[in-house]
Amino acid sequence: MIEFKPLAKNENEANLIVLLSKNQEEVKNIPAESNTSFSIALYDEQQYIGGITANKWMNATHISLLALKKAYRGRGYGSQLLKKAETFALQESSDLITINTQDYQAKTFYEKHGYHVFGQLADTPFVGTTKYYLVKRV
Repeated sequence: MIEFKPLAKNENEANLIVLLSKNQEEVKNIPAESNTSFSIALYDEQQYIGGITANKWMNATHISLLALKKAYRGRGYGSQLLKKAETFALQESSDLITINTQDYQAKTFYEKHGYHVFGQLADTPFVGTTKYYLVKRV
């Protein structure tokens, strides 16, 4: 009997990755590789002030999150964090880096660092804002 059941997110994602990896191998004859995570936190003394996370899979690195406390913005820390993620991507042999941001966040910051918009979606994640998808070839 077929039935829908709740399953812990981590376990469900692991099972889905197996299914998708098998499909990729069957259809494209390219074996999947493991996801490689990257995470750096920034501290002022013992106070957490921000950080960056990314994941590398196959030929691409995706920057998941980048944020700094407001008082520390404009001092070059965001650029330094971004550079560390880009170095990670290069060391992991990525061909490109992707990131997404909202219109009220850091679009111009990423463009200043060589990222280009390849897509946008209006009224997401809420009405009145636009989500931008950016890429940089490395």
